[in-house]
Amino acid sequence: MKKLIFLFSILIISASFYSLFTALLSADTIIDSVYSTPELDGDICFSQNNQSCSVYTLGVIGPGDSGMIGIPPDPNSRMRSYVSFELPQIPNGYEVDSVYIRLYQTFSAGNEQSGVFPIWDVPGGDTMFCIMDHIDYGNQLDVSDWSKGDPGDPGTLHTNIGIISDSAEVGYRCLDITDYVLDDYNSSRDKSQYRIRFPIETDWDYLAEWLCFVPGCANLEYAALIVLYFTLDNSIDDNPFPVDNNFSVYPNPVKSELICKFSMVKKEECEISLFNIKGQNVRNVLNRFVRAGENCLTIDMKCLSEGIYFLKLSAIVGSYSGGDKKDYKPIIKKIVKLN
Repeated sequence: MKKLIFLFSILIISASFYSLFTALLSADTIIDSVYSTPELDGDICFSQNNQSCSVYTLGVIGPGDSGMIGIPPDPNSRMRSYVSFELPQIPNGYEVDSVYIRLYQTFSAGNEQSGVFPIWDVPGGDTMFCIMDHIDYGNQLDVSDWSKGDPGDPGTLHTNIGIISDSAEVGYRCLDITDYVLDDYNSSRDKSQYRIRFPIETDWDYLAEWLCFVPGCANLEYAALIVLYFTLDNSIDDNPFPVDNNFSVYPNPVKSELICKFSMVKKEECEISLFNIKGQNVRNVLNRFVRAGENCLTIDMKCLSEGIYFLKLSAIVGSYSGGDKKDYKPIIKKIVKLN
């Protein structure tokens, strides 16, 4: 499975909700980023020796087995991680388009070897990736939350929503959580909360398997956050852009060259621009009259840092014919840039 490594820039910090309100990319798209709530981030460790649970807030969130880093040695103990985000109000007239969670992985250990992805010495253990559950643990993390995320627990909303890490490489991890945030909004929850774990608890080999992610209390460049994209309620149904085929880009994710194709009904003035996640124009790709029919452009992406970008296609109908000019709603494509 391909892993996506994302880099998000920091803009403005809201003291109350650790919220980052970036910018209007266009009249149709608003981006909002929210850091996790530090007092609700942490780990719960089940002690094998004591057969009991304890809550830890270590400045890291790290699922795995066997106690490590500040936790008393206790072979074959199990750790599960928890992270919580305050949901911002949906802007008036907008709706949720998509939401991603971003975590920064700082450390990995397999059989107590640093820099190695966890090694589960059980049949099929080579596919035991780090996964996430969508849960509800409210306004406090305590030992009763250990089972939230397990099937049948009343605090479980959705179990195993996807893989958040399958590699020992240090860097950003991202997962699409749109459906689960929409469920939170529709259920009038004010938080979106998740458990991070491995599908098995321990392999009973007395060796530590562990991953470490940065919670919301750390340096904001690496802190856990969710990125929300809001679009106008009518942005999909009311888009009379004069193209006779879909505006397409590939490959996406992209490492070097991005191919952009679109077909115009007639010759018009067109502009294609590339924006970063802050809504800043990083490149003007095209600004001229474009012929009717199919058009194809190659965009060099090699010099751009990894992260999420937006490619916006705009047109002014009537500009070539000399008739009444009319600006049409732009078409925006989300681009994932990888190194």
